[in-house]
Amino acid sequence: MIAAALRLAIAQLPDPAFRRVLLRSLGISIVVFVLLGFAVWYGVGLLPSTGTGWLDSLIAVLSGLGAFLLKLLLFPLVMTAAIGLFLDDVADAVEAKHYAADPPGKPLPAAASLLQSLRFLLTVLGINLLLLPVYLVLLFFPPFKLALFYAVNGYLVSREYYELVASRYLPRAEMEKLRRRHRGDLWLSGLLIVLLLTIPLLNLVVPIVATAFMVHIFKRLPAAPGMPQQR
Repeated sequence: MIAAALRLAIAQLPDPAFRRVLLRSLGISIVVFVLLGFAVWYGVGLLPSTGTGWLDSLIAVLSGLGAFLLKLLLFPLVMTAAIGLFLDDVADAVEAKHYAADPPGKPLPAAASLLQSLRFLLTVLGINLLLLPVYLVLLFFPPFKLALFYAVNGYLVSREYYELVASRYLPRAEMEKLRRRHRGDLWLSGLLIVLLLTIPLLNLVVPIVATAFMVHIFKRLPAAPGMPQQR
């Protein structure tokens, strides 16, 4: 199921609707990271001096390293949040090409889509900021750092993509029931998305593919008892 869904999503990359979403989300992500970089620079400047030259230099270096690491880890995830603003364009294109015979999904209101994307962005930023000291320590143990990063963000990304897609088709109660029933498959899907998102340059198009990928995954999930069957 997962391999077939990914293959279909990649095959649709040349779709003009996908290109438009990519350009819009990339622009939003760049603006977010320019603002984030300014905020980090300003925050470091507010740190009081210790009066010890080598200690101040060490704090500055560690702050810069932490900011760089945070940007490196979070850029793909911010792209994912930006894609959420244009989910309906991607989902509509996938439905038109592969599921024209199915009832179409109901687009989210613009305000709800924006709030959902902002919630995801803040959640990802908050959790990864809390884990930043752990990431820094685990720089000396790369396999553990990668394992933690992929495990945490695989869950976050899978849940966000699933909710963005499933909310087009199901009420929240049924959506949650289906998610709990298939959380293993969804987590593996999210893990695959995060693995692809951490590949430089490729990560610029992965959020588009991932959105289409999750539409295909959702359509193939066996429905819980009492729920309408997905295709």
